Amino acid sequence: MKALLAFTLMCFSALNWAQPAHPLEGRLWAIESAEFITTEALFERLPAGGWLLLGEQHDHPEHHRIQTRWISALADRQQLGSVALEMADHSQQTHLDAARGKGDRLTPEMLHWQEGWPWTLYGEVVSTALNRAAAVAAADLTRDEQRRFYREGAPQGELEDEHASFMRDLLYESHCGQMPRQALDGMRQVQLARDQRMAEVLRQYADDRRTGVMLTGGIHARRDLGIPRWLHLPVISVLMIPADGSEAPTDYLPQGLPGHPVADYLLFTTALPDKDYCASFEEQPN
Repeated sequence: MKALLAFTLMCFSALNWAQPAHPLEGRLWAIESAEFITTEALFERLPAGGWLLLGEQHDHPEHHRIQTRWISALADRQQLGSVALEMADHSQQTHLDAARGKGDRLTPEMLHWQEGWPWTLYGEVVSTALNRAAAVAAADLTRDEQRRFYREGAPQGELEDEHASFMRDLLYESHCGQMPRQALDGMRQVQLARDQRMAEVLRQYADDRRTGVMLTGGIHARRDLGIPRWLHLPVISVLMIPADGSEAPTDYLPQGLPGHPVADYLLFTTALPDKDYCASFEEQPN
């Protein structure tokens, strides 16, 4: 009897531990044609001379594993141009250049890697890019430049008024309603300046025969809001979206700026455990 009870409890525990995957996990949704396609089909559609923007959730380990696999697969297919990183600013470019081909021996100190981007998450994908890509580009502004554009405004100016209004609301919501609204325009100018700088870097590193890969956050990768608005090169935008809840792909489409597509594809991944991203804001004294 005791043996039977132990076996029953063991089976119950295993069933609860091995939760079934969400039906959307690992699937790639083409937004315009409203269909699932394979990764190989997407690779066939990549534009030579343009860029594939992979919009990540920065703290999601699976997103970085996918980036690593895709960079390797494109290199194997002789399609990979350069890889560009939001996570590095141009003061690090000489260090990235010196590390080309040394990914197997790479340390974060060699790149003067910034602590805000955990090496435990980014080490493998950066090492792979340095081993496989034609070049690895540091795409972001330095902190000093970001502070300057906060005060002075983005160097290439604004987009339409609707974009400005949309971004103010998005920044306010993303900071959990805790950021003073008078600070939002400065933050918005930094966002614009970063998109403009990253688009400039992508133009510099474009390869007429191959496709570059840009690793960046989801907002920067969006066609309606981010880098594509300034790039003026062929681009495919893929947003990596944790699947949690609905089984309908369209339910995961972010609210977009009217008149502009949000992205080209949604790549569904596992969902991370729930995390209260607003707690750090709410705990700060008023």
